[in-house]
Amino acid sequence: MKPSNLNHPGGRMRHSMQSNGKDIHPPSRRPLGSALLAMLVALVFPGTGMLLPIPNAEAGQASSSLRYDFDIPPLPLDRALMQLAQQANVEIYMNTAGLSGLSGNAVAGTLALEEALRRLLAGRDIQYHISGGAERPVIRIIPPGDATEQEKLTLMPLAIEAGYTPALHRHEAGHNAVYDSNYSSVYADKRQIDRNKGSAPADVFKGMPNIYSGDPRNSGAIDPNIRGIQGPGRVPLTIDGTEQALTAYRGYNGANNRSYIDPNLLSSIQVIKGPAIERDIRSGVGGAVVMRTLEVDDILGEGQASGGELRMEQSNNSVQARLPKLLTGQNYQDIPGFLAPGESPTAPWNDPSLRITPRSSSHNKLLSSDDQAYRLALASRQERFELLGAYAYREKGNHFAGKRKSGFYSQPATDPDRPADSYATSMALYWKPGEEVLNTSSKMESWLLKGKLIISDDQDIRLGIRDTYSLYGEIMPPLLEYADNRGHVQWPLSRVDSQAYNLEYNLSPDGNPWLDLHANLWMTHTRSDTYTRGGFPNAATENDPILWNSALSNSENDRYGLTLSNRFTLHDNLDLILGGSFQHEKLDSGDRASRDSDSDLMPPRAGTREEYEINYNFKWRPVQPLTVEIGGRYSSYWAFDDYLQQQQKMGNLLSKSLFSGRQVSYTSRETRTLSEQEWQGKLDSAIESVRWFWDMLAFTEEQRQAAIEEIISALPRTESEVVQYKDIWYHDGSGRYSRANNPCVNGTLDGLELIGDEKQQTCTISGLAGETLKPAKVRKQKDRGWTPALSLAVDLSTDSRLYFRHSQALRYPSMFESTMGFSAYINPYIDRLKPEHAYDYEISYVHNLTHWLKAEKYADIKVSYYHHITKDLIERDTSLVLNNIEKQTIRGIEFQGRYDNGGFFTDIGAAYTIENEVCDEHSAILADPIGGSVPDCVDNGFPGGYLATQSLPRYSISWLLGRRFMNERLEVGGKVSYYYKQEYENFYTLSESIVDQGNAFSNRPLQWAGMTLYDAYLDYKLSERISIELTGTNLTNIYYIDPISRSMVAAPGRTLKLGLTINF
Repeated sequence: MKPSNLNHPGGRMRHSMQSNGKDIHPPSRRPLGSALLAMLVALVFPGTGMLLPIPNAEAGQASSSLRYDFDIPPLPLDRALMQLAQQANVEIYMNTAGLSGLSGNAVAGTLALEEALRRLLAGRDIQYHISGGAERPVIRIIPPGDATEQEKLTLMPLAIEAGYTPALHRHEAGHNAVYDSNYSSVYADKRQIDRNKGSAPADVFKGMPNIYSGDPRNSGAIDPNIRGIQGPGRVPLTIDGTEQALTAYRGYNGANNRSYIDPNLLSSIQVIKGPAIERDIRSGVGGAVVMRTLEVDDILGEGQASGGELRMEQSNNSVQARLPKLLTGQNYQDIPGFLAPGESPTAPWNDPSLRITPRSSSHNKLLSSDDQAYRLALASRQERFELLGAYAYREKGNHFAGKRKSGFYSQPATDPDRPADSYATSMALYWKPGEEVLNTSSKMESWLLKGKLIISDDQDIRLGIRDTYSLYGEIMPPLLEYADNRGHVQWPLSRVDSQAYNLEYNLSPDGNPWLDLHANLWMTHTRSDTYTRGGFPNAATENDPILWNSALSNSENDRYGLTLSNRFTLHDNLDLILGGSFQHEKLDSGDRASRDSDSDLMPPRAGTREEYEINYNFKWRPVQPLTVEIGGRYSSYWAFDDYLQQQQKMGNLLSKSLFSGRQVSYTSRETRTLSEQEWQGKLDSAIESVRWFWDMLAFTEEQRQAAIEEIISALPRTESEVVQYKDIWYHDGSGRYSRANNPCVNGTLDGLELIGDEKQQTCTISGLAGETLKPAKVRKQKDRGWTPALSLAVDLSTDSRLYFRHSQALRYPSMFESTMGFSAYINPYIDRLKPEHAYDYEISYVHNLTHWLKAEKYADIKVSYYHHITKDLIERDTSLVLNNIEKQTIRGIEFQGRYDNGGFFTDIGAAYTIENEVCDEHSAILADPIGGSVPDCVDNGFPGGYLATQSLPRYSISWLLGRRFMNERLEVGGKVSYYYKQEYENFYTLSESIVDQGNAFSNRPLQWAGMTLYDAYLDYKLSERISIELTGTNLTNIYYIDPISRSMVAAPGRTLKLGLTINF
């Protein structure tokens, strides 16, 4: 067993003194709180300390074989030594005055105590002494200077409180990393996850600045969004190093990249913002979400060999869902009222079997039992192995919407011909405030088994097995938008079964600077039967009246992966981490369309994909205040469309129509000068036409000549004619169009007297020109590339730090973007999509205010400015074709802060998005090819694409305030969260031109009103082993939808949750 330790986040520090250099504490472990407070006193009043003189740095009896898990970043030396003592669960004595201005080296890995201390102090003129024996080692630090003078100083002790566990160390290290690491991140521990998890898995992100989940109430999953970046491969989510994301089709409303998780199994969540090269973390162009499941030390206390934890929860604000009965196998003609007048059996929008009346707020009982959950975890910790088993279950009915402040969502449609403009602003007219929100129920059952075999003091093997079964309500967004009485539609539940397995190996021999190895071999299997196909639960055709389920989509996704990394200590001030990863993905489907090329269903996607990466990161500390990190990664991928190959083997070539361009026509009235011959001919005709009149009146020659002169003077030498022009607007050969050769906007029509058509359009683009038929090619798509990373951090003082970070990353086309399917087609004019290339810049200032504010535990602030550019972004255009667009630029500012004086504590996170601009000439000119009114660069994204639905609130803030009472047995906290409104005014203006062109596939994002949410909790320890917790969310019971929702599903109203935790 490798002991490790932590400063408890909820603990308080108490004063402790040393007299005459002698330890006055008894030999048992002493409270960490008193030691930490003593250290703070010494930090604030550095002249009051004393240290016993030790002649040299020699190890005493404590030089044992015990090894500890260390993860200490470069920090001011006093803080680095404090973390080392906390993580090794040992006492330390030092005079902080003598350490002022010094910093410690980074230490990471599983090491013996003296080896870790030696690495931390390498290159510093610092002596140390370890005494006390293997069971209770004591470290004494001797700063540079005269030992005689040091005798005048007082010892400053640091000890570890008996109740502190390795889990608390792990979580405290995660929270500290938010401020100690040279990248932006957020961390949530087990207590926070248990407290914050709400009606949906996506609620685990609540309160994290600039971190959201797409479509949180209509997916049963998490689709991470970091700083406005979202989608498959852009923000990978891993659980114990495994990945099992699936891209779900959402009709014309885009796609979700879903990761199905059970929050009841989670121990921690770390979110890294921006591309990063961090050990054993899979990061995309937007960052990474790293989730870890329960560990043995989450369940067992310090020194506890075996035990368990039972947690039970019950919430109100939900009611049991009334699920419809499918009519599969029946004749729709025998079902009264199945079709409304004018409906087709393939699209029965008003199927009466799927209609129920939502329950009113009178059914929302305070003591409802329609949302309950429990988790049982058992663990054992022995000398050579550790075991953990956990079972979690939750069943929740449909939730009730909030009642208050629904005005923004209660506006009648202003233009019946443009209903999409008011989908969100009129939703409260259909999903009434305070009523049951259909399709929001869920049921989840999970198992977790983890084991650790300690082969020796320097190596171990760990095994993890996870199984989750999930049922949840969902409905395709477009089918909600067009249905009459849309708030009364209840569909059957989707189902997802997922399994994950991982096998880890760790090797870190004591004293070997070249070997600190970690390997993780993993696999996942996910079977999903979800209502994401675009059909209807009861559907038929005119020729076949027998009903069947055309809405259910099946997917089988298998992934296999390997992650390797090794840390090399090349020098006392130079480390190298070398890593690599491999992932193989297989997607298949049992849907009928995958076996029947004549099916009229939307075809499923099926394919194979692999991705490889090798990365390195040097960490160099050339001088005392400076830390430099230089890294890079080489990556490659390939993907193959198995469905396309299958169809072609069946004789279906799936040919693609290619066009050279688009037909352009315009009509003008033109004036030209007649030639002399033309004019003379017109004159002769005019004279000839009246000659009969002259003859009848017997005109004299003189009269005739006078009449001819009048004709000559009246006959114009110019004429006006209507000319119709036809032209072709050619693309560049890859299907991309530009303004330069578009006759409607490039100046070709300047100076012409144009004649409009029946729509008053003087220039029209109708249809495609130059069609050729090209059979789809079955080929392996592949690419590769290299990207660098650089970080510079400067310690401005012992408490302040400034760092600059630049990192790049490539994102290769995902499985969804590499295979055929409906609503998002691969550009037929190109062989492959290019990888996205992200350039991320960040500058941050961090300050430790603990001394200045005299905080008993901590006080930190961090301000960050980020500038993110992604070039060759993969995006869908208005023709539902996937293309590489030019670039997206996102800039913003974030603030994070925390303070804890033992009794009072607070945590705050705020974000401001300065810019979210998307640029692409092709998308702009296709949005309005006739008028050219859409600029090349727009806010959030272009109509028809996915990006606009991923844009975050411009402003947001989350502020937690809390207080501990009764010797920390009672903790009370409250949180306020504010999100700025999003009305997409510019987007809707741009969309008008698309609708006018007859293109209905604009994927309009849903607006939301500005909202302020209030949450609170009360946590009371009945005893050391039993605690109860009462949590309230949305206490003011407002009506709202979550930011970046793709579906009109109201969020839950006021909800109270009562939890009971029993440790044994």
